This record gives sequence, structure tokens and C-alpha cells, in this order.
Amino acid sequence: MNKRRVTLAISLLILILLYMFKNTSLLMRSLSAISLLFVFYLIDHYFDLEFKEIHYLFIITIAISSFLLSPLYYTYPQYDKIQHIFQPIMFASIIFHLVNRLKLKPILKLTFLFFIVIGSLGMFEIGEYALDYFFDLKLQGVFLRNIQGLEKYDILLDRIDDTMIDLSLGVLGTLIYLVVIFFSGKRKSFYSAF
Repeated sequence: MNKRRVTLAISLLILILLYMFKNTSLLMRSLSAISLLFVFYLIDHYFDLEFKEIHYLFIITIAISSFLLSPLYYTYPQYDKIQHIFQPIMFASIIFHLVNRLKLKPILKLTFLFFIVIGSLGMFEIGEYALDYFFDLKLQGVFLRNIQGLEKYDILLDRIDDTMIDLSLGVLGTLIYLVVIFFSGKRKSFYSAF
């Protein structure tokens, strides 16, 4: 019940902000964030996955930082790189909650977790490529908004270099999570970690 209330409250807050600013770009970003929250809740509810509150905090953080704060990509060039380190850590925690239910040896769980997260990062980058190819959204590459106009951008990092750095940072974030889980499992029960 608390999960439903938090999801509805965040969605309502986003809709209020949307109404206050009445911006088409904000509309798309807001609807994307709300959709991610509701899909996560529905998957949790209908498949009885029993995600914890920390997982909802992670998905809310991902939704806000990825969708609502997306204009920061063109203002602060390192914003994307910070996300590609921390979001895989949050995502790995959510996936670990699911993988931990499997009857596998702990090292196989961590290996399985690693490949699920890395595969998801690869699919995300393919999605960015497709959106850039069809809609020219400038999702791949590092662009900085030019002071001459809102729709003018200076490229700081090539698209291929950006994609490879993003994937490398995603692997680093995932490995950080795996190392923390592995060593926390040595001290306490491996199965209660996150």
C-alpha cells in the first residue's frame, strides 16, 4: 500500500509541475518518468516480486535524473558520465533482488547479475542509437548548448567514443556493486545483502 501511495504521490507531483510550466518538452519527459514508475509498480504488483522501498527509491531516482533532469545533459557535460556510473549500481541492486531468489551458488548469482546488467546497458545504448537515427535526439555523443541559441549545440565528444565510455563506466559501476556485495557476503549472510 505504501508503494502505491508513493508512486501516486510522485506522479501527481510531476503532473502538477507539468501544469505549472506547460512545456511540450517537459510533457514528454514527465510522461516518460511517470510511465517508468507505473510500469515498475505494475511489474512488482502483478508478479509479486516484493521490491523493497530502497528499490522504489532507486527507480524514482533513475526516473527523475534520466527524464525530468535531462536538460542537464546539454548544460553539464559530465552529467551523463556520472549517471553511467551510479545508475548501473542502482539497477544492479534491483536485479540482485530478483537473481537472489534463484537456487544458484552465490558466485553464479553474481556472474548472472553481471551479465544481465551489462546486457541491459548494451540494449539501452542500442535504443539511444535507434532514437538518434530516427529522431535525431542527440542522445549519443556529448553536446553542450551553444550560447547563440537553444537549438544549437557544440559537440564535445564523438558519438562512438561517448558510447564506449558510457558502456565502460556502466561496467565499472556494476563491478563496484558486485565487489561490495561479494565482500559484504563474506562478513554476513550473502543472501540478505541489499
